[in-house]
Amino acid sequence: MLDPLKQSRYDRAERIIWWDQARLSAAKVLVVGAGALGNEIVKNLTLVGVGHISIVDMDEIEHTNLSRCVFFRDGDEGQAKAEVLAREAHKMNSDVQTKAFVCSVQTLGDGSLSDFDLIIAGLDNREARIWLGSAARRVGKTWIDGAIEGLMGKVQTFIPTGPCYACTMGEKDWELVAHRKSCTLLGVDEILSGHTPTNATTSSIIAGIQSQEAIKYLVGKSELYAIENKVWRMIGEQMSTFFSILEEDIECPYHFEHQESKCDFEFPKSIQDLWPLAEKSENSTIRFFDDFIQINGCESCKTPVKFGFADLMKRQGKCGSCDFELEVEAIYGVEHGSSIALAPINEIFWPIKTLIEFAEKNQKTRFRMVRSVGI
Repeated sequence: MLDPLKQSRYDRAERIIWWDQARLSAAKVLVVGAGALGNEIVKNLTLVGVGHISIVDMDEIEHTNLSRCVFFRDGDEGQAKAEVLAREAHKMNSDVQTKAFVCSVQTLGDGSLSDFDLIIAGLDNREARIWLGSAARRVGKTWIDGAIEGLMGKVQTFIPTGPCYACTMGEKDWELVAHRKSCTLLGVDEILSGHTPTNATTSSIIAGIQSQEAIKYLVGKSELYAIENKVWRMIGEQMSTFFSILEEDIECPYHFEHQESKCDFEFPKSIQDLWPLAEKSENSTIRFFDDFIQINGCESCKTPVKFGFADLMKRQGKCGSCDFELEVEAIYGVEHGSSIALAPINEIFWPIKTLIEFAEKNQKTRFRMVRSVGI
């Protein structure tokens, strides 16, 4: 008789004929969001032995999280969700290496997404989903999105081609996003996040579906992919489920084609330094995929111009001394020798890893910039 102590930890799962524990153990997954869905997703991935799980979330644990998040305990309030979740998941299964990023997924940057095999999201706002959908698409990664409200929930899988998250949004969704974007640079955020009515059972079901699909992708069982370009919905009150087909908006502005980046650069002192690093002509223009802005200085207080990515410059729209509302300009490209190119880079307004593109005539080349400032 086989000694139970000598059996593989994953023996029962490995009895599934298509299971591939070696591929799961080597897999690298990014979990975006460490709330109710994130806890359940990480629990599931940890139990099946996904080898490398990174978690990104900018929030701290609140008392109300304790009733919906399996890894959070009394006394954890005030601690970073991502750090506690990563720590406790590793305790559950030491085979699994976990890493926490205490920041927004936009701060992590589109260049970071290329480091992972798969992305699974448990987000609570449209703005982050739009960004993630566009960023995952341009680095050629699949992501599995989950959402919950009350006893309802849905799961949808977005691949690098076809409809993206932005394609699924209606007119009211865009109005809410526009309002949020118009306020954040001034420090006013009237859209409450993380206060959607829900419970632990709903998050468990939705995260279970997300995790089940994730396992299929991680072991490469393509004939079993069930939710590509679809949305699976659950109405918990009636215990009914159904599929809907997602339609692609061929004019969607978030549809960037995937192209491999040529190499990585450490952040230089100024954008001007990138031309010789990339060995590119001074006639080429540097372009960014996410909103890149310039915030003009305050004339009264003689403060300098700031520039960087809009998602990382929230609450920078007013002068810190006199509270004057500052002028914000969109930057669509940076030319060699321009004032923006020559100005010093402030790394805190740039993602940890971000894609940039040199464009000259019909030729476009992508590179990845990696900043040294830690999180």
